[in-house]
Amino acid sequence: MEDNKENVTENQSVEDKINGLRKNYLKADIIWKLVSTVVFIIAGVYVVLVFKRVINFNFLTNSLIVLALLIVIFLCVYLLPHFLKMNSKHKEYMTKYKEAFLKPTLEEAFSKGEYNDFEKISTRDLTRNSMLKKAKSAVANDCIRGTYKKIPFLRYDLALRYGKKKAGSDCVMIVSQVDTHLKSEVQIIGKDFKIGGMEYEQPETYCKILSSHEKFDSKFSVYAKEQDDGQKFLKESLAAKIVKFKAGGPIALFFDKDEVSIIIRRSKDAMEAPVYKKIKKSQAVKEANEEVKIIKEWIDILEDCM
Repeated sequence: MEDNKENVTENQSVEDKINGLRKNYLKADIIWKLVSTVVFIIAGVYVVLVFKRVINFNFLTNSLIVLALLIVIFLCVYLLPHFLKMNSKHKEYMTKYKEAFLKPTLEEAFSKGEYNDFEKISTRDLTRNSMLKKAKSAVANDCIRGTYKKIPFLRYDLALRYGKKKAGSDCVMIVSQVDTHLKSEVQIIGKDFKIGGMEYEQPETYCKILSSHEKFDSKFSVYAKEQDDGQKFLKESLAAKIVKFKAGGPIALFFDKDEVSIIIRRSKDAMEAPVYKKIKKSQAVKEANEEVKIIKEWIDILEDCM
């Protein structure tokens, strides 16, 4: 009974400490936004009044006022955040949050589990995934390495921009080392899968194939470099499992000879600390466990590919 009370007290102490860091960052963020908004409103009102000839300064006065406004805007946008130490406060808060609540949960869930929140990953060095080769930009962090059912995997958050548009999407990517016995790549793309609002384009050198699973074919498009190889690989049991898989967003799957990748499009960056609401350890651990569940269920599906 006393141990439970000590654990509750310890959890509250950790929560209070990290919430204190959150408040420090939030205050700095609010000050920056308020000051910047006021300056932009003043600048906008000034431009409108000059345009409507409500105020008529001479050229020199106008030039000096415009120069002063530009300097103040520069100070608000670039120097004020630095003065408020927003970046360092944000990083300290995020790091403490992830180390206290996410890291233990994620590392304990897997054999050889390792979690690194700010590790920057070169996605092109990690995977042969054809989609990433075409990406305009791909920035990855929040890396989870581990092994489940003897299958090694790497899971990370991925900010992906694909195609000509500047808009991108937050994704989760899981890369697993699996011997699929394929001769070349097979792609299974959800028909609701989009990056930056853009539909996924069928690769020119790939053929489209159908499964014997009607519901699967209504939800996914399958592309293979070699039709016979792809048709043989796409077993009805695999199609049935993929249809039932709940990943938390639209998915795109890439199967190669000895590597499988899944990209899950999300509405927001996963496992990030809340800024505008109080932290609760239980909620953070729940979110981490949801990511663990997705990884395990996905690897369960991969057993059908071996």
